[in-house]
Amino acid sequence: MPRQADLHVPKRARILARLSEADDEENGNGSKGINDQIDDLRAEAARMGWTVLEPPVVEDGVSAFKRRRVTLSDGRKVYRVVRPALAKLLDELTSGVADGLLAYDIDRAFRDPQDLEDLIMVVEMSRPRIPVRSLTGSLRLDNDADITMSRIHVVMANKSSKDTGRRVSRAKLRQALNGEYGGGRRPYGFEADGVTPRPSEVAEIVKAGEEILTGVSLKAIVRDLNARGLVTVTGTQWTSDGLRAVLLRARNAGLMVHRGEEVGPAPWDPLVPEDQWRVIVAKLTDPARKTSPGPAPRWLGSGLYQCGVCGSGLRVHTFGYDATRQPTYRCQATGGGHVARTVASLDAAVVDTIVRWMTSQDVSELVLPRTEGVDVAALRMEVMTLRASLDDLGAMYVDRTIDKRQLESGTKRAHVRMEELQRTLEGATATSPLVSLAGALDVRAAWEALPLGSQRRVIEELMTVTVLPIPEGGRGLSPDTLRIEPKKGGS
Repeated sequence: MPRQADLHVPKRARILARLSEADDEENGNGSKGINDQIDDLRAEAARMGWTVLEPPVVEDGVSAFKRRRVTLSDGRKVYRVVRPALAKLLDELTSGVADGLLAYDIDRAFRDPQDLEDLIMVVEMSRPRIPVRSLTGSLRLDNDADITMSRIHVVMANKSSKDTGRRVSRAKLRQALNGEYGGGRRPYGFEADGVTPRPSEVAEIVKAGEEILTGVSLKAIVRDLNARGLVTVTGTQWTSDGLRAVLLRARNAGLMVHRGEEVGPAPWDPLVPEDQWRVIVAKLTDPARKTSPGPAPRWLGSGLYQCGVCGSGLRVHTFGYDATRQPTYRCQATGGGHVARTVASLDAAVVDTIVRWMTSQDVSELVLPRTEGVDVAALRMEVMTLRASLDDLGAMYVDRTIDKRQLESGTKRAHVRMEELQRTLEGATATSPLVSLAGALDVRAAWEALPLGSQRRVIEELMTVTVLPIPEGGRGLSPDTLRIEPKKGGS
């Protein structure tokens, strides 16, 4: 067994500081913050004569207990605590990049026995033996006795986390069933109590949901939110993932959820109708939903206006070095393209046509009709029944009441029917981007109030814009060189 004198003094030690995403659940309210841990650990390293590598290894908001299903390199699927920073640290200790480890306490560093065993293996295979310490003295791996005690500490910490998890889960279930707010960071759309709606944010949730229903992309909505200077509850700019998470929340429909399951009504009125929210969820979680890898469009007709020669979508070219040139829609054909029009002139012609159409005729035919005579509640109940039947099929297969062929056949029929019901529900709650224009007293003002994504959806639904080459001696936006044709209704 190595003696203290046999252990070298690290010249490249790593400091490990961790704070769980739910630290109150794991360690009580007295846990030291990340910066406090780092300051104390640096001071302890200096006292021991250790030289540390910078920056420290920080796991902020990372659980050392919760497991996720992962696939190993050999293809096996196992449940492991996922800690990328710790994995990198172990690689550094194995390769010799780091030669020591200092943590605040053993339960700060490890709550899963497997993670500790990974470190023990690295330490036992190292020559000279890697020193491992904690500020509280609970983590030492100098010899077999230290290793045994560390294992006992981690097993006890693991049990404590499980016990706390059960208590917290029961408390959260009770809160959900009673319609109580569980605490934490305030949800967007609500005040700090998590119950009182914040009108200005509610309006943005409602608006974004309506835009999703009309086919506007998340990226386009996010661009508009950020352009108007609106921020998230943390004061940061919006992202597509962040907005998607907000729109998927069951609390928007006045529902309480526990572990992903709806358990009852919330004590506040729904921000959006439940059926509308469910269609929003269906659209945002549809695997077939198209997502663009690029940024949201910046121009009204980019990709929508068509070349009358080759049929391709027009794209905007800008000329930043020539003040006399203006942003221009161009066909993407080689050799300069078949057609080109300035953005200002072509967009103005399109908008003038929209305003004229929406004010000079019966626009009811232009607006997508809402499906009438649909019992939405009954359809929703059938969907829930089908979901329950899928669970029953799984249980029957496990109990060997049905075979694999029957399981697959029943599952397929249930999914087909659920897709039919979802399409019917979407039709019952469908909205058109033309609705806000159809009922407006001042159509142009209503148009200008729409975000760019909604304006593009109006054009996409209402008309086909085709740009033709300008004949010699002709004018750029004459009827011979620009065709704007309605897709439905009239002209």
